[in-house]
Amino acid sequence: MNRWQWFQLISFQVIWFVAVFGRNQWLLVALLILLLHFAFSPEKKSDLKVLSLALLGIGIDAMLTAFGVFQFDETPFWLAVLWLAFVLNFGHSLLYLRRLKTPWLVVVGACAGCYVYLLSWKLGAVVLPLGVLFTGLLVGVIWAVLLPIMVKADQRLRDIS
Repeated sequence: MNRWQWFQLISFQVIWFVAVFGRNQWLLVALLILLLHFAFSPEKKSDLKVLSLALLGIGIDAMLTAFGVFQFDETPFWLAVLWLAFVLNFGHSLLYLRRLKTPWLVVVGACAGCYVYLLSWKLGAVVLPLGVLFTGLLVGVIWAVLLPIMVKADQRLRDIS
C-alpha cells in the first residue's frame, strides 16, 4: 500500500468515528476530512464519478429506516457523508477487493456489513427496534448482495473515460 492509500484508509476511519460518535453535531468535521480526500486524491475525476454509488447505500438505509429496521434520534445527515466517504474506498484502500471472486465478496460483505452496523448500534448511533439478531441477519444478507455490486460498479465507473 502506498502513502496515499494509507492516508485514504486512515482518513476514512477518522470520518467513520467522527460520524458515529459525533453524528450531526460533528458533521462539518467529517465533511472537511472528506474534502481533504479530494484535495490530495490522485484520481479526483474517477472519485467524483463513483460518488453516485453512495445513493444506493443512502437509499437502502432510508428504506430500512422507513420500514422500522433502523431508528435515529434525528435525521442522520452524518450517514450520508459516511456513505460518500465509504464509496471512495473502493478505488483506493479497498482496491484489493477487485481481486476477490464474487463468493468471497459475498462473505466479506455479509460479515463486515453486519459488524459495522451492529458496532454502530452498540455505540448508540442507531436503534434497532426489531432486535439485534433479526437486524444483524437482514443487514448481513443485504451487504452480501451490496458489496459485490458496489465493487464491480466502482470498477466500471472508474474504467469509463
